[in-house]
Amino acid sequence: MANERDTLLDRLRAEVLRREREDGGLELLDPLTERRLSLSPREARALGRRDPILAMRLKQHGLLEGASAVELRATFWDAKLRGRPEVAAAGEVAALDWADSSAALPALVAPGWRDPERWRRLAEARAAGRRYLVLAGFVAPDALAGLAAEVAALPYARLETDLVQASRCLVGADALRGWRAFMAAPATRALFGAVIGRELPPGLTLNAWRLDDGDHMGVHPDGRRYQGTLSVGLCEGWRARDGGAIAFGDPGPGGFAVTERWLPHAGDVCVFAPDADTWHAVEPVVGRRRSTLTGWWTSAEHALS
Repeated sequence: MANERDTLLDRLRAEVLRREREDGGLELLDPLTERRLSLSPREARALGRRDPILAMRLKQHGLLEGASAVELRATFWDAKLRGRPEVAAAGEVAALDWADSSAALPALVAPGWRDPERWRRLAEARAAGRRYLVLAGFVAPDALAGLAAEVAALPYARLETDLVQASRCLVGADALRGWRAFMAAPATRALFGAVIGRELPPGLTLNAWRLDDGDHMGVHPDGRRYQGTLSVGLCEGWRARDGGAIAFGDPGPGGFAVTERWLPHAGDVCVFAPDADTWHAVEPVVGRRRSTLTGWWTSAEHALS
């Protein structure tokens, strides 16, 4: 067994850490993404063989050598060696009639966010290097109450994986039509596109999230098929001690270094341009229920509805 060539153990990425358990199982830790995978005693023994089922599981978790491993290392080390990469079009903001675009926003947007100068300054903040932008009090109170009620009534499915412990609803095209129409509207895409420095397509993917006590999401970047990420908080009276913050930062040998956090206050929005190095996590919730709605602008072929 130990002399067999090209075993799964041979194909593990070199930096993956292994720790044996007393029951004969094995813990695999990827220090680049801080993801952990638990193997049963049978699976631990299968590492010394060519086990196709286990190979598929390891591949899904990105633990095997290959092109994706090379790309992951390059992304990780580039971020560590060069620091935060330069923002695209640093010092410049796309030309836009801020007054016309902000005036075209629907009634669900709070009056304070119809001020064109507020949008212009937000775009300049991104151009100056701020990657994660917060729009406090973005959703009007009446619209927020309706949106929160719609999100609460959605059907949720429980996720228990190495990366995610939460309940999720992948929102179909027949639900949250008002919010979906808002995100897909040309005025919305023009404003948010100018703010984050991306051309935002009309395709959308929406996920509603419900996290209870102890629930969390591990460190990850949003996928390449996404052009823009927008999360809206739906939690009244949220406090820092309640946890549940989206923590942004950089993974490294010493762990995940958090640079800033966003709390899911009701009506607040967090928006950013996702990339291979926009690392973030949702920290464990403490004693409450955390409710948010996250949408991604995607190309038509990648949109989920």
